[in-house]
Amino acid sequence: MSQSWSVEAIGRLREQQDLPFVRADSNGLVMEVNQRFRDIYGWSDADLLGQSLGLILPPSFRDSHHAGFARFKLTEVSRVLNHPLKLATYCADGRAIESEHFIVAEKHGDGSWSFAATLRPLS
Repeated sequence: MSQSWSVEAIGRLREQQDLPFVRADSNGLVMEVNQRFRDIYGWSDADLLGQSLGLILPPSFRDSHHAGFARFKLTEVSRVLNHPLKLATYCADGRAIESEHFIVAEKHGDGSWSFAATLRPLS
């Protein structure tokens, strides 16, 4: 079962300045990244904000990522939330960096969700 995180918990996750941070809306569109994310993965806000999270994921994983988002919207159950997930993260220049993603979900008062993650580069 998924765990809903509070706004305060998402804020604490965001404030871990030593780790790259990304936040997306319920459609999987990037809403925010921190400076550490920009520094390590090379994306600018102009390139990433409002775009699909799929841009930073391995091409072979993108279809299952989009299916997982759709499934979560229907069931509100996920196997990838609240525990480390090892996955390559794609950089703006096309390189892939093996990273540990820790993804959390936040349910808003209107019933919509947002998602946030820290990414720990492993290489």
